[in-house]
Amino acid sequence: MERKQKAVFPTPYKEREESECLWFRYIYCQCYELKLPDGTTIVTDPFISGAVDDFTVDELTGADYIILNHTHFDHDMDVRRIWDRFHGRVICQKEVAMEVARFFDIPYSSIYAVGEECTYYLPEFTLQTFHGLHDNRKAREGTDKRPSQQDDVTLRRFQIEGHHLLDQMGAVFMMNWVMTTRQNFKVAFNAGQDFEEHARHLDMVKPNIMIRHRIRSYSPREYADQCERTGVQYILPWHHSNALVTGEDLNEYMEQVNQILEERHSPARAFNPEPYRWYKLYLGIE
Repeated sequence: MERKQKAVFPTPYKEREESECLWFRYIYCQCYELKLPDGTTIVTDPFISGAVDDFTVDELTGADYIILNHTHFDHDMDVRRIWDRFHGRVICQKEVAMEVARFFDIPYSSIYAVGEECTYYLPEFTLQTFHGLHDNRKAREGTDKRPSQQDDVTLRRFQIEGHHLLDQMGAVFMMNWVMTTRQNFKVAFNAGQDFEEHARHLDMVKPNIMIRHRIRSYSPREYADQCERTGVQYILPWHHSNALVTGEDLNEYMEQVNQILEERHSPARAFNPEPYRWYKLYLGIE
């Protein structure tokens, strides 16, 4: 008979371990700063200078890439300021690429123009792009305007000339996307209406987290439904700064979302990040 062995090694066992996936922080509106494990930094839809008085572009740690969902002024206002600091690449839809380069006076070689339903194998991550459709809140409220009726909103609000064409294109061209890191961690970034169309794409991609437009008309139940529909572990909001204007408490809102998820025995959770604070996403064992 063979002699039985002990299963325990004589050296100490570790109590816990973690594998870093992503660092992130929310700035304002749709602007997040994402940092990958290798240090690559991505800034999304930068609208800082015209929005907040307690944070500046100078406080960003990097911008190897700037990714634009669309080109309304509250999504692209600081592209030039950030590019001048870090000289990264600006990822935007090919339909708006030339105008982005012209208006922000960025070299064409720094513009990375992309199409819809495409996959791009960048050195630091893979980017998958999907069709997006801007929220139609104004149409629902009966306040939408014809092109001939629209004024230059960026000139009116910020006294900045020449952005009107980008504002107009921002209502027509919008890009949702999924980033997959080299460690196979997947972040979905999506906004606007037609959520079910995008969710069908995510059925194939299966992201870990979703940074999702918190449209002001969504109830906590609807937001919980979207979290469950995509099978993500976390859902984070963007463009939720309008809650500050309407007086809505988004922390309370997210608690209601999580209560609904708990009642459904879902392990997924909603999380409202504190502006400017860094958070770490990781896979851990304990």
